[in-house]
Amino acid sequence: MAQIQGCWSQPSNTVFIQTEPCQPEIVSAQALCHEEKVQISWQQAGAVENYLITSTGSLGFMEIHNTTKPFLTATLPCGQHYNVTVQGQGSECDSIPSTPAFFKTGPCAPWDVITYMQCESNTGSISWGPSDGAESYVAIATGLDGHTHQCLTNTTSCTWDELHCGDEYTVVVRAKADNCTSLPSNNSIIHMDPCVPQNVVAMVNCDMKVVSLSWDSSNGTTWYKISAEAGDESVGLSTNITTAHFSEFPCGQNYNFSVTSYNQHCPGNSSAPTPVQTWPCSPMGISTTQDCLSSIVVVTWEPSNGSDFYTATMYTDTGISEMCMSDTNACSVPALTCGHNFSVTVTASSNECNITSSSTTSLQSVPCIPTNVSVIMDCANNSAVVSWFASRGATEYWVTAISSHSNDTCKTSDSSCRLSSLTCGTSYTVQVVAMDGNCSSMPSQPLEVKSGPCPPQNVSARLSCSANDLMISWDAVRDVDHFLVSLTAEDGGLRELCNTTTTACSVSNVTCGKTFTAEVASVRGGCRSDYSQTHSIQSAPCQPQGIKANLDCVTNSAWISWDAADGADSYTASAVGGENFTGNCTTSSNTTCGVEDLACGVFYNFTVTAKNSKCESQPSASIGLQTAPCSLSTITAFTQCHNSSILVVWDLMEGSEGNTVYTATAEASDYTFLSCNGTGTSCYLHGAKCDLRYTIIVAASSDQCSSLRSPPYRLSMEPCPPRYVTVNSSCEDQHVLVSWIPSPVAERYHVVAVAADGHEHSCNTTSSNCSISELHCNQQYAVSVTASHEKCSSKASQNTTLNTGPCPPSGLSVDFHCKNHSAVLTWTPSDNAEDYYGCAQGGNGDTLHCHSSNSTCTIDGLGCGTVYNFSVRASDGTCNSSFSDLVQGGGAPCPPDVVEVQLMPMELEMQVLSFSWTQVTCGDVEYLLTLTGSLLDDSQALFELASYWTNTTYFEIPLPCSSSYVAALQSRNAAGTSHKSVDLTGITAPCPPSGVTYTGNNSFVTISWNTSVFASTYTVYDNSVAPKAQLCNSTVLSCSLYDITSNSLVITASNAAGEGQTANITKVVTQSRRRRDLSEQMSVDGSLSAPVLDLTQPMSTVVFLEWSSMKDAVYYNLMIRRQGSSEEDQELTVYGESMILSDLNPNATYCLSVLAIYAARSGPESSPACVQTAPKLSEPMG
Repeated sequence: MAQIQGCWSQPSNTVFIQTEPCQPEIVSAQALCHEEKVQISWQQAGAVENYLITSTGSLGFMEIHNTTKPFLTATLPCGQHYNVTVQGQGSECDSIPSTPAFFKTGPCAPWDVITYMQCESNTGSISWGPSDGAESYVAIATGLDGHTHQCLTNTTSCTWDELHCGDEYTVVVRAKADNCTSLPSNNSIIHMDPCVPQNVVAMVNCDMKVVSLSWDSSNGTTWYKISAEAGDESVGLSTNITTAHFSEFPCGQNYNFSVTSYNQHCPGNSSAPTPVQTWPCSPMGISTTQDCLSSIVVVTWEPSNGSDFYTATMYTDTGISEMCMSDTNACSVPALTCGHNFSVTVTASSNECNITSSSTTSLQSVPCIPTNVSVIMDCANNSAVVSWFASRGATEYWVTAISSHSNDTCKTSDSSCRLSSLTCGTSYTVQVVAMDGNCSSMPSQPLEVKSGPCPPQNVSARLSCSANDLMISWDAVRDVDHFLVSLTAEDGGLRELCNTTTTACSVSNVTCGKTFTAEVASVRGGCRSDYSQTHSIQSAPCQPQGIKANLDCVTNSAWISWDAADGADSYTASAVGGENFTGNCTTSSNTTCGVEDLACGVFYNFTVTAKNSKCESQPSASIGLQTAPCSLSTITAFTQCHNSSILVVWDLMEGSEGNTVYTATAEASDYTFLSCNGTGTSCYLHGAKCDLRYTIIVAASSDQCSSLRSPPYRLSMEPCPPRYVTVNSSCEDQHVLVSWIPSPVAERYHVVAVAADGHEHSCNTTSSNCSISELHCNQQYAVSVTASHEKCSSKASQNTTLNTGPCPPSGLSVDFHCKNHSAVLTWTPSDNAEDYYGCAQGGNGDTLHCHSSNSTCTIDGLGCGTVYNFSVRASDGTCNSSFSDLVQGGGAPCPPDVVEVQLMPMELEMQVLSFSWTQVTCGDVEYLLTLTGSLLDDSQALFELASYWTNTTYFEIPLPCSSSYVAALQSRNAAGTSHKSVDLTGITAPCPPSGVTYTGNNSFVTISWNTSVFASTYTVYDNSVAPKAQLCNSTVLSCSLYDITSNSLVITASNAAGEGQTANITKVVTQSRRRRDLSEQMSVDGSLSAPVLDLTQPMSTVVFLEWSSMKDAVYYNLMIRRQGSSEEDQELTVYGESMILSDLNPNATYCLSVLAIYAARSGPESSPACVQTAPKLSEPMG
């Protein structure tokens, strides 16, 4: 109905209305834990045709289901809180939604499960994505054998630390919420590290040169990698079994073996290192030295790596064997059996192996002593034959016969030998020594032998000239029975005169004019000496016979002739006239002689006497001769030089008429005559010849023997030019001997030699030769000779040409080559020289030569250690020059070939370098080791060191830490000093690092330091344990440590030369500088003592301090006071009893003291110790 203004309309048509369905009421709503399903039920509501179920999740999920049933099973996402309502739907209307029901679905299964830590020995980790609705998680790792490891967590990762090595774990994760557990996650695999190989055993097969390794099989291992390390060298192999064999290792090497297990997923950890030493190296360089006197043999060899000791074995083919052992590279065997050839081997031994040298050295032992020595004397020539039994091992023998004043020897390879130089009359001790080229045996047993008697000495003869009696005498000879004397004439016939026990023998009336030979022999028993040296005796000459005389009136001379007399060397003809007139002449080659200058008108008796070196004969029978009278006065004659004439001058005869003709006659020494005449007082004799002597008389009658003649006058013409001038030159000293045929009239000669360069030499002489010295070399001289007599000189002889020899080479230098013992000589060439001859003369007189056609040559075979005088001479093919100036040089030894150095451990920041080198084969060699280098790689801190000259082959020199050096060696002996050897360079171990700082706490510490020169690595140790334990090893300048409890830390720097000394790592807290009151230097009660401070200054600006430990001290205060500075004193707190101050100023004086700080007080301050730092080196100028 409708109403308006109080009026109602009629009712409408009836309409049927359906009311809304009733509100559903949810009975239950629950989710299943292990399924993503939810079950909802509600009460049936009226007028409902179907139901709408709305599910709304906490994560925004909403879903509407439609059903006609009063329940619903639906799948909803996991891990959300849901509210759900049910609404009925009628044909026309929907009901009011039900009161919501709340429920939670089970947690979602974890997702994206991954392994992020595996391949460890017992640890593994996984992680996953968070699960919706999860409150916690449970992860289960299941091993291959089914054992499990569980992890409960409210995070999204799990770590297990008790997993088994070598296993493989399958891991699943479930989420949990309330009492509901999710479905499992996806699988994830944790692969564990293979187990570490255990019981690694190494064995060395010395014969096969193989190292074998075995170990126990390790779980989870697919294959193994074996590593062998020796220093920087590493060798490895892989295998899938539990044994390995290495066959190419070098000998004598120490290896550390480790076995690492692997599988396809993980590399395992290595086993603990197993040390192995390979077989010793075969000894090399085996040599033997034998003392021939003691028969001790020293065997030496080069040390071989890997050897603990050595055994030297000497053996022969006959089974004789000797051996010696040593842990060095030499051993000795006393008294080897004589005369055998031994083979020598050396065996190097270690704990497991014996390795014998591959090569052998032979050694011949000392020959055996000769036996059964016998001697047979040969008196005829004073020799002896010595024989003996052959000695084993001997190649030759040396026989000696020794007496108090003479010795004789002989050498032979047979079993007998002749001593041919025995001294007569001597007792000898004869011994035989066997030799083999290297050694000599001891001498045989001595055998006493007496040689034959000596021949008499100083045989002399005295002749009685008047009776021709002969007395022969000689010196007495010791130990003889008698003497035999023989006298032999020159024309034959042996006549044995005497058999006497005295030392003289006489012979009467020996034949005149004979030469006899006298000999004397000594006799002892059946042995006769050689005859003495022959003594020649000449008897008196026989009396001359057949005397004749002739008169020469021109010369007023008498010519006497006679028959030759036996035994005469010369004759003398004597003339005796009246009371006071005598004359004589002597000749040694003729049987005629002219007695000149006889007086006029005198009757002379002439006799001839024969002479020899010992006697004169009786005078011959005399013969008489009357000379002619001379009535003219004395005449005078003058030679006219070079015009062949003589002027004769005389006085007129008293009472003569003016027309008296005077004739001058001259008889020449060649028996030719010249004459001239005139009525005056002079005339010229023409045709006189040079070189002749003339005797001149003037006669007033044609009879030269009449009384009308003058006494003879004698003169000589000028000499002829010298003939046959010859020149005999001496090439060595530029000396020439000029000779010529002498002029019979010349009194002196003048020789002139003029060179092409104008140089002139001359000499004067009275003989027929003259020496000219100091001629210039390499010149042509013209040589002439002039003879002179009184005031006349001859014309010069024809020139003779002389070519002097080449000049000696100059600028000689000698380059000695010690390797091949030769010397190369070089010089400046000489003009016109065709060849050169070099010479090296040693002090012992030995001379070596070389020949060359150019200006260099090589002399080989020089003795090492011998000083030589070197010279060279030139030759032009005819003449050799004198030797050049001597150059003294020696066969100086070579420097050592091999120089090695062994570095000793560092002590007090000094490292001893032990140098050794090979012996130089040369006599009396000394060595000098020199080192140059720098300190701390500073070009301003250089050093040069040298050893003294020593004959040893080693020397030790200490060097400071962080030094670089260059070492060289020289050798020397009396012959000279070698050049330096090849440089050996190196460095010493580094100095301790400076500026060490310690920061952090016991849980985490960082230690840093400054660079140490030449250091390659740094190592920090815990010094509170023995041996000190390494905490870290670093190549940089810092190191981090964890969980440090020790207060005794040290650091070292190392390089290839070794490890330097330790530096304490001290906890130092730098405090502010302040003045100290005097009261702080004393303890409260005065009962505490001060530390004792010790100071060392290893370098110019570095000071190392140590002090005595004080009981109950907590730490120490170190006071640093710089003298003469306005800076405040510095105070350092030090935990420990040492400190290194490395940053001190140069050229400054510091005084240092220390005091102990206790829990409640401080102790007294130590006595100060002061130190002066060195001045700073100036910078090099650019």
